[in-house]
Amino acid sequence: MVSSESASSDLAPWLLAYVAEQGQPAQIAAWADRVSGAILAEIPEVAAIEGLDEAIRSTVREQWTSFLADFAQPEQRFHLVDAAQRLAVDMADRQLPLEMLIRFYRLGQQQVWGYVSGIINSAPAGEVDHAELLIYFWDRAAVWLDKSTTASIDTYQAARSRVLAGAAAQRYESVRAVLAGELIDAREASGALGGYPISVHHTALVLSVTDPERVGQLEPLALELARRVGAANPLVVKPGGRQLWMWLGTRDAPDLSLLPAAVAEVQHESIAVGVGSSTPGIAGFVASHREALGALRVAGADTPSWLTLYTDVELPVLLGCTPDVDRFVARQLGPLTDEDEGTQRIRETLSAYLDCGGSAEEASRLLVVHRNTIRYRLGQAEEMLGHPVTKLSPELSLALRHHELFHR
Repeated sequence: MVSSESASSDLAPWLLAYVAEQGQPAQIAAWADRVSGAILAEIPEVAAIEGLDEAIRSTVREQWTSFLADFAQPEQRFHLVDAAQRLAVDMADRQLPLEMLIRFYRLGQQQVWGYVSGIINSAPAGEVDHAELLIYFWDRAAVWLDKSTTASIDTYQAARSRVLAGAAAQRYESVRAVLAGELIDAREASGALGGYPISVHHTALVLSVTDPERVGQLEPLALELARRVGAANPLVVKPGGRQLWMWLGTRDAPDLSLLPAAVAEVQHESIAVGVGSSTPGIAGFVASHREALGALRVAGADTPSWLTLYTDVELPVLLGCTPDVDRFVARQLGPLTDEDEGTQRIRETLSAYLDCGGSAEEASRLLVVHRNTIRYRLGQAEEMLGHPVTKLSPELSLALRHHELFHR
């Protein structure tokens, strides 16, 4: 029930006569033609959408009929008519913009304004009080239009959510089938994925958030990362939980070095991102996703390595973190696995030294410390390890990298 202006005893006879006259089929049809015609004139593209013009006319006709039936009653009782509900759902199903539906109601409102003014001016002055009639008519019409607009928007959004949820679920199931090797035909896979190209280079990203309340931040960040490497129309999939999957389909392998360069520029609170390598074809679609998941294992949210490229961590990720690998790391590093601040600095220095090809000068520039400090810490590392470190050791480099990624 909607509270609204009640008619006085003087106004009631006029209202009953008005409803009886305007409720005739010919009058209702004339009103439907007037409003729908105004909409079509203002939004000519409606005529090109099959059946939409008739759906608008039916909605206007049912809305007006329902409004008139309630117009002379003491209390206004609003309900969204069936035709209006069908119109909102149909527009959502066709993926027509909500703004278009709102424009329909705004244009209808303009027609009501003009119509009410004409009715008031034509009413015999001796029969009704024009001011009272204006207030009553306008109060009833304004409430009805406002309620109709709001209810139609709610109906549209509910229908659109169902459409999107259904499309998202279907897309996820298609992706799952590709990843499981159940969908191997490139053309069929592309169709199942909504036209996403398969015979291109694929770069997969997996984003994860530590705080489930921030899961809504994943898609904007994913699209920003896609933009940073110049990838248009990425495939975005929401598997549920705290993750979001994305594939960038590009003609050539994108420059992924642009992603680490953007680390300090984009918002990423509580988010970690793993990025696979760029690989062509349906096999590349699968492999890059697997790599992105591997990179995500060693990416740390709220750390400098929150975005991790698989190509930077490939060997440690392939080895994984098993008891055998941990024993290898322990043999290589010995007491360098301790977590006190001094040992951490020595490990950092030794890693930089090995990464710089055994150059103390390069390591000093990388760590922004004096080269004598580098040599001093290297000496400490040799004492702890019990052997020289001047000879480059791939085993020692791997052990240091593995410890940094999996045991920090």
